[in-house]
Amino acid sequence: MPYSIATEFNNTNIFNMKRFQTILTITLTLIILSACKREDDVDEIFVGRTWYMTGIAFNGANNSSETQNFYKDTDRNCYYISFSSNTFQGKLSSGVAFSGTWQANGKHQTITLHINENTTAELLFDKQILNILSSATSYTSGADFMHLNDNNQNTIRFGNIR
Repeated sequence: MPYSIATEFNNTNIFNMKRFQTILTITLTLIILSACKREDDVDEIFVGRTWYMTGIAFNGANNSSETQNFYKDTDRNCYYISFSSNTFQGKLSSGVAFSGTWQANGKHQTITLHINENTTAELLFDKQILNILSSATSYTSGADFMHLNDNNQNTIRFGNIR
């Protein structure tokens, strides 16, 4: 077959198409791999951190105003939870302390809190908080927030500052 410009043009197009396909395949592979959900660093989210309650939702309905009403100017040392490597401690209203053990799975964003049985709360709001904490099954988090959720659409929202 004699050499022609058309033959060279076809060979160049075929080469460019193959190169385009290769680049497209690599790009799509990178996108798919980067879209895979990464595992949370549970220690970074919880261990050594103190989270302050900023809001609460009962059955999916937000009740931030109810939470804020429990923060009194004279007693700001309440409604928080602090985590260590496998234990936690916190305070509810009027210095009602609670503590226990916890486990979390960063891949599935699940959490289990076991509150010590000697914790007693008198206020209904405090009892509701303890109930959500003890029935928490999952968490969501970011750099400055963390939410603990149960299976009944109850959520306690926390922030890293008051």
